[in-house]
Amino acid sequence: MRITYSETVVMYNLNKIHGERTIYSLYHLFQGKRSSQTIQDAHLYQLTPFFHSYPSMTRSWLENTVEALIKKGLVEEIAETKVILSANGKEVLENQLAHEPLPLFLNGWKYHQVTDVFWERLTLLIQVCSNLVHREKSFIPVRNKKDTLTWVKQFISQQKEDRYQLAERLYRELVLSLDNPNTRPELIVVRFTGFGKIGLTPVQAAELAGVESVHYYFEFLNALHALFDRILEEPSCYPLLTGLIKHADQEVPLTISTEKTYRFLQKGYLIEEIAAARKLKESTIEDHIVEIILTIKDFSIDPYVAREKQQRILQAARKISARQLKQIKERVQDASYFEIRLVLGKFGDVEWN
Repeated sequence: MRITYSETVVMYNLNKIHGERTIYSLYHLFQGKRSSQTIQDAHLYQLTPFFHSYPSMTRSWLENTVEALIKKGLVEEIAETKVILSANGKEVLENQLAHEPLPLFLNGWKYHQVTDVFWERLTLLIQVCSNLVHREKSFIPVRNKKDTLTWVKQFISQQKEDRYQLAERLYRELVLSLDNPNTRPELIVVRFTGFGKIGLTPVQAAELAGVESVHYYFEFLNALHALFDRILEEPSCYPLLTGLIKHADQEVPLTISTEKTYRFLQKGYLIEEIAAARKLKESTIEDHIVEIILTIKDFSIDPYVAREKQQRILQAARKISARQLKQIKERVQDASYFEIRLVLGKFGDVEWN
């Protein structure tokens, strides 16, 4: 049985959460919801590549896709809004992935905050350079955001070179950075607008490539994220493109409320003291600490969980191959749910047995 690309993506993610979360956890994941729960789930189930990877997804689209998979016998409902893959579903997914693997370079967690900004700047810069080379000063900008227009204008003025040199340098950097046998750079190039040429819309690009829109979007992101990887690995080789990626190589910032909690922690405040000072529940502060651990990799959990207990929690989680807190607590009864969340958050990206 063959399944669509969108069904493959949904099934892959459903298989990862294995009925331990509702289908709507995937909706929040694809949307890139900045909540402690979604951030933790993304790391816990090794689904960070898909964070904010499909922000145009709707709840109804996800519901309809899951319903279609149920009717095909590929997934089974085990509770309200919770499903797992059937034996046949696992076999179909495995065959589909062998035939058509999911994007290799997709990294939504790392790049979700810079992808849109980079794309707007790049497409406008290409259009401006193309028209300048052809001495065309009157054209409708492909981007109309004031911030983007102002930024590109200033960026060009900072380069201190004539239009031909700038265009040539941008062309060389793009050719070199997009040269990757494991991506489809043409899915990016067809979207560029230049002198006498209007770039395709995502729908038109998908039609040209002969793939469904969801498939196109993921391949498009894959090519962009691969380009980001290459640029950040050798920024000196891509000075122009590096300039378009602002802070992409830095850690994803904390949410505003969590950032405030983090400042208190840095000053040595205890959880109960922060809760009192901020007039928040202690459980909310605990959520913030989990987010901090997931975002700031060198943040230690030792002050909150003894190392010996960390090991017991990890052993229990790996033994049952589950991330359900209740099941782990049954095996490590002296651990609190907060301690379990911290350990899973700290080591959740490690492959499980």
